[in-house]
Amino acid sequence: MSDLSQPLSPAELDELDDFLDVPELEERSMDLSALEGYLTAIVIGPQTVMPSRWLPWVWDMEEGRAEPAFDNLDHANRIMNLLMRFMNSIARAFMDDPASFAPIYWREAHWGAAEWCEGFLLGTQFNDEAWSLLWVGKPQLATPFLRLGTDDGIEITRKAGDADRWMEAVEPALVEIHAFWRARRASQPAELVGDDFHLGQPRTPVTRATLKVGRNDPCPCGSGKKYKKCCGVSSGSPTLH
Repeated sequence: MSDLSQPLSPAELDELDDFLDVPELEERSMDLSALEGYLTAIVIGPQTVMPSRWLPWVWDMEEGRAEPAFDNLDHANRIMNLLMRFMNSIARAFMDDPASFAPIYWREAHWGAAEWCEGFLLGTQFNDEAWSLLWVGKPQLATPFLRLGTDDGIEITRKAGDADRWMEAVEPALVEIHAFWRARRASQPAELVGDDFHLGQPRTPVTRATLKVGRNDPCPCGSGKKYKKCCGVSSGSPTLH
């Protein structure tokens, strides 16, 4: 098994994406954009979340119940290795220089900002009460994710025509959120971090964004290929989806 601190290569990102595209998981699992947003919320959030809690939602964004179909134990270990390295690369970016982190929708235009923010909001469910306190105290930090990652927010954003504004607002919001939770963690003894967040409370449902081009939808150009493998790849600008 490779070093878990090693970032994923482009080929390995494709390998992980292809696994998430298998028929058993398709349309219920996260794509890479949603996965990165989801893991980012977990990494920079108020408390460590064990993989046994967050993994089921990678396979099933609706209910966290779907089971992945691994070929064998080696295959399962391989996918787990890719997931943990993907998560660790996010953690490393925020440890080294939070302002340098760029969501995948800026790095590759065929990944959508809506999926990224939807994943981020889903990642807040594990410490829902703590995140709610942050959103109440600093609502401006929640706005980019709500405007891009929920059905109601996307409808407002499309009508206002200001998607670029909110996509650009995500990164500074992440920097401030990371600093907020880092300071809170540092102010508490390690064994007490998160003890006052009342885990296990019913989570606030996250409304899935549906006004977007699915990662497996046929490309509008009529080529017969998936959008992400066709016109989406050549697009030079980040997309909402």
